[in-house]
Amino acid sequence: MRNLLYIVVTTVILAACVGGGKERAILNEADSLNRNYVPITSDKLLKEATAYFDSYGTPNERLRAHYLLGCAYRDMGESPRAIEAWQDAVNCVDTIATDCDYKTLGKAYSQMANQFYSQLLLSDAVDARKKAYHFTLLSKDTLVAIHEYKMMASSYLLQNKNDSAEIILKEAIRLYQRHEYLQEELEASTMLMYIYAEQPSRFPALKELIERYDAECSLFDENHELPPSKRQYFYYKGRYYEDINLLDSAEICYRKIFRPKMSYLSANPMYKGLLSVYQKMHIGDSIAKYATLYCMSIDSSSILKDRELTAQMAANYNYNRYQKQAHENAKKANERLYIAVILLSLSILGIITAVFFNLRYRKKREALEELQREYEEARRNYDRTQQKLQQLDEKHHHLLKTVQKDKSASKSLIAMLNARHKAEKEQLIQQLHSASERVGQLERQLNISQYTKSSIPFFNLGIIKRIKIYAGESQRQLSENDLLTLVDAVKNYFPDLITDLDGSPDVTPLARNVCLLTILNLKPGEIVNLLGISSSQVSNLRKDVNLALFDENTTRTLYQNLSRRYKILSS
Repeated sequence: MRNLLYIVVTTVILAACVGGGKERAILNEADSLNRNYVPITSDKLLKEATAYFDSYGTPNERLRAHYLLGCAYRDMGESPRAIEAWQDAVNCVDTIATDCDYKTLGKAYSQMANQFYSQLLLSDAVDARKKAYHFTLLSKDTLVAIHEYKMMASSYLLQNKNDSAEIILKEAIRLYQRHEYLQEELEASTMLMYIYAEQPSRFPALKELIERYDAECSLFDENHELPPSKRQYFYYKGRYYEDINLLDSAEICYRKIFRPKMSYLSANPMYKGLLSVYQKMHIGDSIAKYATLYCMSIDSSSILKDRELTAQMAANYNYNRYQKQAHENAKKANERLYIAVILLSLSILGIITAVFFNLRYRKKREALEELQREYEEARRNYDRTQQKLQQLDEKHHHLLKTVQKDKSASKSLIAMLNARHKAEKEQLIQQLHSASERVGQLERQLNISQYTKSSIPFFNLGIIKRIKIYAGESQRQLSENDLLTLVDAVKNYFPDLITDLDGSPDVTPLARNVCLLTILNLKPGEIVNLLGISSSQVSNLRKDVNLALFDENTTRTLYQNLSRRYKILSS
């Protein structure tokens, strides 16, 4: 009997020692997914492997199994289960054992710190991060250990403990320097810049960090541009330039934060910086524009934070998804009813909305048509007054020649005719001026109304069509009113172009007019006729604009550059 018991126990032990191949394969596969940032979408196999190693595995194997199980729960959005699994993981090992897997232990604490930080449990995040740093340092992975230490500063910053964050960051930078991790040191310095950029008294220290980052960071390309995820740095540099009153340089830095399709939240520093610059420059249009954009970015940030917090709260209460699945069949009938009610409500709402917008569209269309009629009548009145003025001059000239031929005519008669002509002409000029102002007023209103109407593109505006007609007529110069109306139209459709032109000290008002006519794809000779200047002036002014906006000392590429940057599609 004793021999039989010995054989059974020995068999079980040997099976446990040589077994576990399937479970190890499960852990290896999960580990590979985790290291390659591929989400683990199921915990079923990992739970089986963890149960196996809890019975037959070594402390380090149990640590690894529970750590990977926590990563699965993290990827599945179940934060409480993830934290519980990682807590089980760190409890599996004796931290003073000579063979303790300190590297995986450090990872478990690091993941706990990340989860606590995302849920704004900042004190718990700091405690977990300290342990992550300690055990990663014991694993002799110095670079990762310093990173864990540095990340404590993020929690302190959210707690408004900037002094503690600064101490942590300075020590992290010292450690990076000691071990000659230059680029990591520079990355840590950008977190210090975040602290110093909002404290004018720390700007000398900010300047030193910026100069070193500019000189030694390897992330800059040949154009001294940073990857999109690192462009927050230009906000800190812009803040420093503002402090020393180099507002143009500050503006350039803030604009470098831009990247295509960036969210309002990502653009928040850029809008904040540009608003500050234009307030100091006293540029009203730009202040209004960037104040609006900055407010929108703040709102976007608040909405995003609320959404994230809601998701985190939902995760905290998602303790048992299996229990939830057990009740799903009982809820299906009610869910279908709710869906039917919702769809019916949405259909009714859609019909009401369609009717409302149709009525609103009709009213806008009628208002636009009435405005168009008023504008056309004002144009006819202007043309009639101009024709009367021309006819008055011709009639007076003819009458004067007839009187002067009559030698018996007295000088007093000629003087009387001249006086009467002058009075009538002044009256007509006043009427012409009033008619011109009315045309300009209506045209600006019409342009704004058409701009809000997506079916009417820029090149279909009345002012644009009229300028193109004028361009084909010799000796037909644009009036001051025409140029003002053109500026208003471009400002409505391409506001960034007007902002850039007005913000460039090298672009004169005449050069701006040449640029605005260039986006209409007019020939240089047509611009000469419309502005009444020489062809050499047009060429030089086009070159000035190309140099100021695109740093290209040529006229050939101006139209292509304008079309590409400001998305101007020719008619």
